[in-house]
Amino acid sequence: MKQAIRIITYNIDGLPENLDLSTVNFLLKPIAWIYKLIKKTTIIKINDNTDTDKHIKQISKCLLNANPDIIGVQEDFNYHNELMESLSDNYNDSTHTGKIDLTKLFSKIEFITRFPLPRFKCDGLNLITKKKDVCVVGEKIIRWKKSCGYFKHANDALTHKGFRLYTMSAYGKFIDVYVIHMDADFYSDIKGDTAPIDINARISQIKQLANYIIGRYNDGIKRPIIIMGDTNSNVDFSWDKENIQKNLLDAINNVEGLSIEEVVPNNEKDVDRIFIINVDGSKDEIEKDDCYYDLSFNEEIGRVSDHWPLIANLYIKNKS
Repeated sequence: MKQAIRIITYNIDGLPENLDLSTVNFLLKPIAWIYKLIKKTTIIKINDNTDTDKHIKQISKCLLNANPDIIGVQEDFNYHNELMESLSDNYNDSTHTGKIDLTKLFSKIEFITRFPLPRFKCDGLNLITKKKDVCVVGEKIIRWKKSCGYFKHANDALTHKGFRLYTMSAYGKFIDVYVIHMDADFYSDIKGDTAPIDINARISQIKQLANYIIGRYNDGIKRPIIIMGDTNSNVDFSWDKENIQKNLLDAINNVEGLSIEEVVPNNEKDVDRIFIINVDGSKDEIEKDDCYYDLSFNEEIGRVSDHWPLIANLYIKNKS
């Protein structure tokens, strides 16, 4: 007997529209004064999306109507309450690590490269699960060991980007679910040149994820696995395709007892990806059905995020 399960991965574009330097800690006041002197304002525009709160509320309604069992989200930063507005009666969320908030920027100083710099203590990741049918029994939040871009290169080092591991029971079947968000950007300061530091960061992150999965398998943890999220790995770029193929697919398939495949959308392929891993020693396995980008989310108010939600219909079944 096999049980249908619907999953969605979605970068909801939950960055704040603006940051106001007038709210910063006193240690950053000189920077705010200089910025205001040059720009004639203390407001920094960081998100081209407008009416973000309205758009996130629309996302919440659309996700509810899509009736998924599991939703993995990225960039769940400043509009978490709006995200859960339509979902909270029927879905549980996991740990929300907070907003991008300048008043808390100096809550922890870390060495990024060789210099002590502040970092927002949030990762933007979350997992939302249908009540009753799906139950999270364990959550681990893991940061990328390597990231790049503090003042430029998509500013990935400003937050604690990484991946999360959720152990869960879905319709009585135990599975592991990984939600990931990898470093962005593709180009260096030399126009048209590829950016080795961005590519090397993604290579490091994919290796870290694969090694983590393999390590758990070698430790005797044998459950079917779903990986979903924003890989920022562009299918049009050979270096990104090679990284996914070599350091994720080949690395895991070369381990005896593990079998990974990508659940490929049938309408378009983008940076948002879903993978399934079946494991020797588990009584259950995951089977793919169909997968697609849902382009209907923009029907009422226009495109509500700079990503489309990627939906996969899967089956969890007993191997026998």
